[in-house]
Amino acid sequence: MSLRQNLATNLRRIRAEREMSQDDFAALIDIHRTYLNHLEGAKRSPTIDVIEKMAERLELTFVDLLRDPHEGS
Repeated sequence: MSLRQNLATNLRRIRAEREMSQDDFAALIDIHRTYLNHLEGAKRSPTIDVIEKMAERLELTFVDLLRDPHEGS
């Protein structure tokens, strides 16, 4: 699985765990909802700055966002 796909899967999982809409989740991580939709669909790749900002806002590490979602933590 690619890092882009890992990120997409992890973002969808995190959003589901926090029971948030795409609008609310995008606002939390300070990105546009359409951009979040593209990230969750693995249609776009974020910059390292965006990954860093997402990790900070979500109180995770960048590794948490990019790790293989099928591996144990």
